[in-house]
This record gives sequence, structure tokens and C-alpha cells, in this order.
Amino acid sequence: MRTKFFRDETGVTPMVEYIITFIIASILFMLMLAIASTIFIDGPQRTVSRIQFTDIGNDLTTKIVDTYLVYPQSGEISTTFDMPMTVAGKDYWVDINRSINNPEDKEIIVYSPYNDVSIYVTLNGVNSTVPVNGSTSSLSDTHVIYYHK
Repeated sequence: MRTKFFRDETGVTPMVEYIITFIIASILFMLMLAIASTIFIDGPQRTVSRIQFTDIGNDLTTKIVDTYLVYPQSGEISTTFDMPMTVAGKDYWVDINRSINNPEDKEIIVYSPYNDVSIYVTLNGVNSTVPVNGSTSSLSDTHVIYYHK
């Protein structure tokens, strides 16, 4: 009698078996979608942001040094520059702040709070003779750097 109890499969219908299998497969699929978003979207987005932020920082440093070369001895000058509105589909910020390693120097910080990517590009001593200040968002209409003594 005992062996017949373990071999009796009349209580399981094929419909219930398909429903249980579908529910388990759906749960596994949703878990894979959540993991795939992190692997296939967030990682490449950070990599692209890091590379483009480095390019933007280097371009801005070149602009600052070029303007520094024609800067008058006294007075104030400002220059405008262009930068992309978005990087990897997100807006970003550009700041010029004091360097952590060298308080006499400043560095350009290009960062995005959306994907936690920050790039620091040094100004290589420009600030020691001409103070440079500025901060802008990629969504601003105009982007300006101020030089003043």
C-alpha cells in the first residue's frame, strides 16, 4: 500500500503543472532583467560618461590656457565655450575648485550626480597668476569662465 501512495500522480493536473512552471519561469525572468540592467546598461553608461567627461575637461583646460595666454595684465575677462547638453543621456555639471593635492592650483571637476561619475582635470598652475572661477550646468544656455585679478 505504501508504494502505491508514492506512485499515485492523479492529484496533479497538467494545467496546475504548467501554471507553476510559468510562475517560476516568470520570477526567474524578472530577476534576470533586474541583473541585466545593471550589467548591460549602468556599466557601459559609466564608462562612456568617464571617457566623455575626460574629453570635456581636457577641452575646457585647453580653452582656459589659450585664454590665459592673451589675458591682459589688469582687468577682467570672460570667455564662453560650448559643451554637449548631455553625456550618456544625462546632464552634468562643471566646477572649477581648489585642488585637493595642491591648494595653490585649481582643477576642473566634471561630474554627474545621476551615475556617480566624477573626473578631475588640473589647470597646471594657471590659478597661481590669474584666478579662474566658474561653475555651469550642461543644460545652461551659456557657459562662461571668468578671469580676474
